Amino acid sequence: MKVQENHSVWGSIESLVDAYKIMDVDGNIVPDVEAQAAVKRALTARVEFFHNNKLLKINPFDEKGVLVDRQYFRNDFTEEGYELCRQKVPAWLKSKASSKLPPDMKILEKGLADIRGEKK
Repeated sequence: MKVQENHSVWGSIESLVDAYKIMDVDGNIVPDVEAQAAVKRALTARVEFFHNNKLLKINPFDEKGVLVDRQYFRNDFTEEGYELCRQKVPAWLKSKASSKLPPDMKILEKGLADIRGEKK
């Protein structure tokens, strides 16, 4: 099986946030506002972390400094960034650290230090 070289790594934040829904008392499926806010905060922090640590080859912010909500592909990441995506981001997203206010980035910081061969 051939692996697509420039495959999708992260979907847009809004598309992922929109998936968080609950059933209200009348049986209607409605947005889970609390979960959506926590997920949006975590996904935004993830992009900011990758940008601040030079793990992205692109600038995720517009000229006004506003995060551009977009899909990220393999070619958008440095080698270190892609390794961190594969090794630590899934565990971080599942952890309580990602849902803290503000999100706790220690798992990603340690993972990046390990990838770079630094002591943390």
